[in-house]
Parts: sequence; structure tokens; C-alpha cells
Amino acid sequence: MASRTTDRRQVMFEGETLTLPIYLDYQASTPLDHRIEKVMTDCLQDFTGNPHSSTHRFGHQGRRKIEEAQDHVAALINARPHEIIFTAGATEANNLALLGIARARTGPRHIISGQTEHESVLQPLDHLAAQENVTVTLQPVDKNGLINLDDLMSAIRPETILISIMAANNETGVCQNLSAIGQICKERRILFHTDAVQALATEKIDVRAMNISLLSLSAHKLYGPMGIGALYVRDGTEITPLLHGGAQQRSIRPGTLPTALCTGLGEACRLIREYRSNAREHLQGLRARLIQRLEAELGNAIELNGEEAPHIPGCVSLTFKGIEAEDLLHELPDLALSTGSACSSTSGEPSHVLRAMGQNSIDIAGTIRLGIGQPTTVAEVNYAAAQIVTAYRRLIAGNAIPSKQGKTTHHNGIS
Repeated sequence: MASRTTDRRQVMFEGETLTLPIYLDYQASTPLDHRIEKVMTDCLQDFTGNPHSSTHRFGHQGRRKIEEAQDHVAALINARPHEIIFTAGATEANNLALLGIARARTGPRHIISGQTEHESVLQPLDHLAAQENVTVTLQPVDKNGLINLDDLMSAIRPETILISIMAANNETGVCQNLSAIGQICKERRILFHTDAVQALATEKIDVRAMNISLLSLSAHKLYGPMGIGALYVRDGTEITPLLHGGAQQRSIRPGTLPTALCTGLGEACRLIREYRSNAREHLQGLRARLIQRLEAELGNAIELNGEEAPHIPGCVSLTFKGIEAEDLLHELPDLALSTGSACSSTSGEPSHVLRAMGQNSIDIAGTIRLGIGQPTTVAEVNYAAAQIVTAYRRLIAGNAIPSKQGKTTHHNGIS
């Protein structure tokens, strides 16, 4: 997964050669795995036909590649291949799940979700509430970012048609109890949708065992290409398409499928399924090392967000006392970090996730997110910890003058 960025430089640290800046924003996006790139390149060169053309071998070849990709995506979550609907990404998948389910039903409609969901869930729900007469309830979370299951059950009404709760939060990494929520939905005959974008790289999700009706995923969070995702739609689930103009994909999502992108997503899912347990162990070790080094040097000056809840191993949300995160990132040009979700990093608004967890505006302003991925090394984690400690102490001591021009919550110019 080596980068081809030309403006990077190398330094020696603890006897190893490191390439700077070090990428630590894996919740925003993962680098394209070279094995996936090879599969996609071969596909672009060898499969030139429209996969929906049924009268010649070029179309047949493309269709077989699409079906092979569906097989791999389905196997990752224990679905049936025809239940996989390819989309342009998880944002489209979330919109299709929420808007499609609501529009397929008449009469009173009620949807339950959570206050810490991604904007690609919250904004479609806002639209449904404001424009399509759908009642929406957003469940609060505790200080660790977890939804209370008793409160969730109490929120259910006779007209509740869907519960949408994300598998793992993109800012804190906190994981919700999908099995318990799925059981609640099964007992009450309610559809269950989960945004599983952040979880699938390390967490096993079984849509049948967990009673999940719809699941959104994205390739570029699985070391695959940007621009392709999928929505799992369980057999028998009535859903209204957002787009019209073709009969592809059971008419749920019409349009010519990009064979190479679908193949890239399929290969990403195949590799994740094969190496997920090893990846999880690797990330757990790196995460523990990073936290240990920071706590040893900074102690009570930092606070881990959501640490008492189950979480994906590659995400670390840290609040630094006495400084602003933007100033800290300004002092760390050799680290690609963020203050939160890349999708809302330019809004200037405080994190709705941390606010829902009870943080005040000062603590929110002092919070950064570190994302560790499969290519991350021990030396990179050690270097990052040392750089963060030095930068924090410099800010606290007042020896650095943070730049006040052009600052945003974006992550060091790397997107």
C-alpha cells in the first residue's frame, strides 16, 4: 500500500526509516491495496463490454465479474449474492435504505436512529421529517457513546417501520450492540438498518445471525477504491428506488455498473474476510502502544473518549486539556490527523457526536482523532506519540504561536 505522493520525505527514527507525513486518518479513507489495484487494472484492460449487454461475450464476461464481486461482498456479511446492491458509496447506500424504506410505505411512519449517526443518515432523516411527514426519533447516548437498549425499546411505537443504528462510530470507534438491536427488531417485526462502514475491516458482522435487514458499506474504508459501495437488502424487503432509468440490480438501483470498481470492492471484501483476525490483532497492539506512550508522558492531560465501550481497534479519540485541537494539528505537519469526520470537517460546527456524549464546547475543541490502519507500523506509532507529546508541551508552555490564518478543522491539508 505504498504511497506515490511525490512531496514526501524520509527520516530516521529509532533506527528505522520513516516516510513523512505519516498517514493516521484511516477512518476518513484507507489507501488502495496494491492487490486490489492489480485486480482492477486487469479488469479495465480485459473487460471492456457493458456488463448488462446480453448478446455477446464481452457483456457476458463483464456480468460474470460483477457476479463474482457480489459473491465476495455477500460472503463477508453472510448474505446471498443477489441481496447485494452496488451503489456509488455508503452515502448513497444510506440514503437508499432510509428514503427507500420510508417511501415504500403508506400511512403513519416512524423511524428510530441515534444522535451520533453519520450525517449521511441524519440528513436524510431530517428530510423525511421536514418534507415527507415521517416522524423521527433520535436516541441519546451515554458518556461512552452507547445507546441504552431499554430506552430504545421504549421509543418503539405501533407505526415504527425502521431502526437505523450504526455499527461503529466514525469519530470515536464505539461499537453498538447489533445483535441485541437486531433481536429487538425481530421480536417487534421492525426493519433494522446499520451503517457498517467503519466496522467491517475488523469486526465480524453476520446479517442473518444479527437479524439485519439492510446494511451499508463502502470500498474505500476497506482498502478498496473510492466511488463504490453497496447496500445489502434482505430478501422480501420492500424498497422504493431513488433512481429511475433501467432494470439493473432488480430495479432497486438502476444504471450501468462500473465493472472495475465493483471488482475492486469484491476483492477488498475477499481480502478483509481472509485477513481480518490478523488485522484486528495488529491494530489492537498498535492502539495499546500509542495510548500507553501518550498516557505515560501526558497523564491526566489527555482523556480517551468512549474507552469504556466496545470499539474498533483502529480508532482513537483523544481530548487534550488546555489547548485547541486545531492548534495541535498545526504543530504536527508530519502527521495526517483530523479533528473528526472528514465529511463535516469544513462546517465549523462542534462535533455532534462528542456533544451527544456530554462533552462541553471546550473539550470538543481540544479533541483529535487518530486512525490506525493495516499498513501502520510500530515505528510510525512511536514517532506519532513522540511528536504529539512534544507539540502539546510546546503549546502548553506557550513557546509556539499557532497560526490564526486559514485554520479549519481539516486535517493538515491531506484529504
